[in-house]
Amino acid sequence: MRRNLWVWVFVATLIFGTVGRHLQAQDAPAAPAPAGAVAQPAGEASPPTETNTTLWGLIKQGGWTMFPLGVLSVAAIGLIIYGSMSTQSARMLSPDLVPQLQDEIQRLHVEPAKNICAGSPCLLTNTLHAGLERLSDGFLDTESMEKAMEEASVQEITAGMKPINYLSIIAQVAPMLGLLGTVSGMIKAFDKIGLGGMGKPELLAADIGEAMVTTATGLIIGIPTMFFYFYLKSRYMSNVSQLTRVLGNLSHHLVVATRRYERGEPLAPADPLPEAGE
Repeated sequence: MRRNLWVWVFVATLIFGTVGRHLQAQDAPAAPAPAGAVAQPAGEASPPTETNTTLWGLIKQGGWTMFPLGVLSVAAIGLIIYGSMSTQSARMLSPDLVPQLQDEIQRLHVEPAKNICAGSPCLLTNTLHAGLERLSDGFLDTESMEKAMEEASVQEITAGMKPINYLSIIAQVAPMLGLLGTVSGMIKAFDKIGLGGMGKPELLAADIGEAMVTTATGLIIGIPTMFFYFYLKSRYMSNVSQLTRVLGNLSHHLVVATRRYERGEPLAPADPLPEAGE
């Protein structure tokens, strides 16, 4: 799962770099006028020209703070893509394997059930496999199995929540970095005011623009990231609640099969009782 996480972060980095190069090409200076062009007389005022602000221009205006903010935006995109895929119910619970596991457990076929879990690792199978490991040498201790599944579920759930928790960190750090850029821009503006820049807005425009751009960028990154954090966390915890129900159902079938075995009853239709060492 961690390997897939870094793959998605790498893909998001490539996308971000490609878009940045495209925007930089759009922001390139215009070609010089041809040699035969008629020059405008010096006495006539030049007509006002429209300035088209591009994304790359805003990035340059934002200053050094835009670089860490760009890294955070790429990381957030990668984590969102990874979290959206890893929190799917089919990936976490593998519902198509539940009937097979239930059938093997009802027949007290521990090794086949363990093989199924080992062949399709996910949150459900990893937790169940830890419980089945406690059933060995024909000794069916259901209490020990439930205790092992409880311990394994805590570890698996904590590991699965780490990528989602990283989104929360990015959502809090990005606005703080934007605020740092704001402070940096305002310090530069006040320095120019102290050097006689009062009343000359053209001297202060770049620094004030840096202050505003970084604040807006930090919020633009932080707000969607926080939204996806709560959304993915809610979906993840919903799957965890389903995990508890599925494991409880499988544990119940194991208890019933164990009691039938102890009473000498058939475990399933046309299914012979297992031998003592089986």
